[in-house]
Amino acid sequence: MKKDLSSLIKQAQVKKIEPKKQEVKPVKESVMKNEKAFSLYIDIDILKKLKLLSIEKEKSMKDLINEAIIECYFKP
Repeated sequence: MKKDLSSLIKQAQVKKIEPKKQEVKPVKESVMKNEKAFSLYIDIDILKKLKLLSIEKEKSMKDLINEAIIECYFKP
């Protein structure tokens, strides 16, 4: 057991590990210039259905809600 441990220590000492370098990128400007945060309470079952629809249509829940509001209330 002692030999196994010694050989592992030697292997670890011989092997050079390259440090990982973190890539630093500048922060992108927010795309939400014309948006305001808004929270509301929604029925749990409706929320589950909305999440599933979001996955199915590959759209964010925010986009689905905005489209539904425009279609229902603001469409000429």
